[in-house]
Amino acid sequence: MVEAGPSGVNGISSILLSAYNFDEDFEFWSEKVFPMLEAGTVAIGAETQIGVVCFHPKYATPNGKGWPGFGQMHSVIRLRSWINEQDKFLSDSLSDDEVAAGGAWQRRTPHAVVNVLWADQLAVAEGRRRTGSLYTRNIKVLVGEGGIGLGQLARDLDLERSMPSIDITSRAEKGD
Repeated sequence: MVEAGPSGVNGISSILLSAYNFDEDFEFWSEKVFPMLEAGTVAIGAETQIGVVCFHPKYATPNGKGWPGFGQMHSVIRLRSWINEQDKFLSDSLSDDEVAAGGAWQRRTPHAVVNVLWADQLAVAEGRRRTGSLYTRNIKVLVGEGGIGLGQLARDLDLERSMPSIDITSRAEKGD
């Protein structure tokens, strides 16, 4: 990706890798795989060029006290402070477990996924958004009163995870 560059005929804007063999082991994913990806980026001196964002079907929001989490997800403590600033009524209506769930559902995908992006793309996205407002809105939509709700989110994820996958390698070899 770094050699190809971000633009031109052979340029690569991002890499999205589904790592479904890690779907059932969030602990290994969060404690071994993601730190290895970050360390590899640093080891090759590419942290100023690329960023790694990870998602997982069993993503858990860090509590801010013990496990620090990984990647770009903020702790329950940070999320709660933003919700307090943005929407006190919402904050008062949610338990810490609901705030954690609202945070986690923002990083859950049907399969474990690695997204490699250009660092400047991440910086621009971060600079354009109002982080506290974004997370507050997302948590309200996901778990707030009148939101999607934990039960529906779990059912939808289970449905997506049960869908048969398509082997694009074999399809490409057949000319599909």
